[in-house]
Amino acid sequence: MSTDLRDVAIIGSGFAGSLIASSLAEAGMDVVLIEAGLPVEDERHVRQGRRETFANSDEAEIFAPYADLLPPQDREHKSEYFIQGATGPDRFEGQYLRLAGGTGLAWLGTALRMCPNDFRMRTTYGRGQDWPISYADLEPWYCMAEEAIGVAGSPEADLSLNSSRSKPFPMPAIPQSYTDQYAIARIKGLQFASKEIRIVPTPQARNSIDGYNGRPLCEGYSSCVPLCPVGAKYDPLVHLRRALLRGAELLAGAVVSKLDSSNDGRITTAWFVDSDGSTGSLQARIFVLAANGIETPKLLMQSNHQHAAGLANESGLVGCNLMDHAEKHSWAVVPDPIFAYRGPQSTSGIEILRDGPFRRDRAAFRTALRNDGWRNVNGAPYGDGALSSAAVGGTLIGLIDQQGLIGEHLFNAVHSIGLRQFALQSVIEMLPDPSNLITLSSEKDRLGLPRPEIHFRLDKYSRDGIAAAARLHREIFRALRCKQTAFAIHMQDDRTASDAGGSHIMGTTVMGNHPKTSVVDANCMAHSHKNLFVAGSAVFPTGAAANPTLTVCALSLRLAEYLKNTMHTR
Repeated sequence: MSTDLRDVAIIGSGFAGSLIASSLAEAGMDVVLIEAGLPVEDERHVRQGRRETFANSDEAEIFAPYADLLPPQDREHKSEYFIQGATGPDRFEGQYLRLAGGTGLAWLGTALRMCPNDFRMRTTYGRGQDWPISYADLEPWYCMAEEAIGVAGSPEADLSLNSSRSKPFPMPAIPQSYTDQYAIARIKGLQFASKEIRIVPTPQARNSIDGYNGRPLCEGYSSCVPLCPVGAKYDPLVHLRRALLRGAELLAGAVVSKLDSSNDGRITTAWFVDSDGSTGSLQARIFVLAANGIETPKLLMQSNHQHAAGLANESGLVGCNLMDHAEKHSWAVVPDPIFAYRGPQSTSGIEILRDGPFRRDRAAFRTALRNDGWRNVNGAPYGDGALSSAAVGGTLIGLIDQQGLIGEHLFNAVHSIGLRQFALQSVIEMLPDPSNLITLSSEKDRLGLPRPEIHFRLDKYSRDGIAAAARLHREIFRALRCKQTAFAIHMQDDRTASDAGGSHIMGTTVMGNHPKTSVVDANCMAHSHKNLFVAGSAVFPTGAAANPTLTVCALSLRLAEYLKNTMHTR
């Protein structure tokens, strides 16, 4: 690797890092990506193997690894890299992957825009914070992001939220599944929160047209998470490869431990540790932190050898305002066969409840209709706990051991339940809260670096949103004529509890106009370090109820353009 001064050093190679690297490398800049994880091979059998390790989760979370155990052991293989702080009564359930391409290698593909009111929550609803930019400011970049990652969608997803668009989606929407159509026909006229509930196609970064951006048409394997088996879904490796082909360099397996700064506040050097414990450093004119909402503030706080509070922390807000999306999962057996496990794992959702006057009092949410049955249920595909009654079917082992079903009787039971599985998944917004934060633990990881300690509490605003989502699920099940004994709202002992984290880690280096109330400015530049930038969802002042990836991509393309325009003046 060259020891020369690089133009741009990007720490992290996920959605943000890869898009920025590709854009800057195409413009002729000397770019290096420093990635803590290792590269992912492209051979089909390797990708298939990685997909299989995530299948048949023993937890109701999409990132839980496969456990070859029977019966499932709760949290048997759960990562405990985080230290869950004693001051936070709730567990933070967000997760991420440490490898080239980041957690984007295991995303569903949902590519939603935030709506205009998401950028002005304080002004409109007296909650959270306003962004220093508006929807109108970001709208052209949303269009560019949709083109870059290849989004298939319908304008219906935006119209109900007053979200104007200057360009159509690059591809028409992925067709709505039979499950979607079954539900649409039966919930007509359903009202909730003074709104008519409508199920619309979900914008998603998978091909509805063969060959768009070189990707094949989606074949509907219903295995989008963790990996699309045919490559129809976008992932960050697309732009990472482009960046490397255009001359960028990838330094993989290198964990950045600290950043040095000069007397004028400019960042000069990134120090890193390899997996074997050896150290190295590199220098660059510009540094971009794109290491996710936990590792980015952690690195800033670790860089405390010249600044006691760490870099970019004159506000004291580095690591604060940690957000994710809470989730509410529910499952049911519908009266008729709907033939789950066909098409992408979700093709439609309810978007209209992402905004409304109710946000003064409780959180907004969106609800996805699942096409993959009870995949996320413990004991899937036949349920456990609340779903273990004879009316629903219980676990497969239970059908044999407890109900004595064998042969044709076992086949009929499995067949009956399998054809009628229906599931809903709601994603609920969280508000920024400075007491939800990341600090440096006294415990070290295997490289001798501090582990992140997380202090987290789910507030009443979000809990009321979770309860509202559960009520909507119940109303939908009733509209579908599901029997009370044939559906379950997860975590029934606490209807306001989150069932899982969305792994949408946001808010720990928020953007704003004033250095006393934010970490970076509207251009994602650190207030006190003019060559240090933060990319990704860590800069989000609020989390909204939209999956954050498309907004991350739009902000990243906007930042890349800013860097190209200003590089010549540095």
